[in-house]
Amino acid sequence: MTMKIGIVEDHFINRKIIKEKILPYEDIQLVIEAENGEHFFDLMKDLRKEDYPQVVLIDLEMPLLDGISTISLSSIRYPAIKFIVLTIYEDNDKIFDAIKAGASGYLLKEDRAVNIVDAVTNVIEFDGIPMSPAIARRAMKLLSGITQKNIPLEKIEDYQLSSREIQVLKEIVSGNNPAEIGEKLFISPNTVRTHVNNIYKKLHLNSRAQVISLAHKNNWI
Repeated sequence: MTMKIGIVEDHFINRKIIKEKILPYEDIQLVIEAENGEHFFDLMKDLRKEDYPQVVLIDLEMPLLDGISTISLSSIRYPAIKFIVLTIYEDNDKIFDAIKAGASGYLLKEDRAVNIVDAVTNVIEFDGIPMSPAIARRAMKLLSGITQKNIPLEKIEDYQLSSREIQVLKEIVSGNNPAEIGEKLFISPNTVRTHVNNIYKKLHLNSRAQVISLAHKNNWI
């Protein structure tokens, strides 16, 4: 069975190393290679659904749109795609944020090729959550003391929405249409639609339902 893989990593050398590790395996097919989250979403627009990656190996620290935000948005926009974090970090906050965002695995970049490919297979065939041993130990200690009430949420400010766009977003989540939003905010329906399009672009989403889902997921409203 051919496994369709994506790579999202901002450093060319690191992408090259990852490819050199996984591409010798004949059942691996690289279908997307992106420099950051924004680049990933741009490239996904050009792919047919049957060509979507099944698993994406993703870095955390990237410009424009980082790994955590990319995973979180993809869980809404492309729920069938699994993400395995491939990073140098063993930081507790990053581990937790990745798990909370919806990551299906967390490996270190220093892991051997066979471990990475095994993790991809585990995620695709068994819906597993593979982790490097060092990461797994940290994750177990971290999660053992976590309760639902103190789970950190993504901040709306992280998406650089303007104050007006935040107002429009709140009205969208409340179920109001452009005419109703315009009347309430004293702007025209066309201006509302412009704000809505900007919100979709900044959140890398493409429907009202997806925007509402993300807002409720992070308790923005």
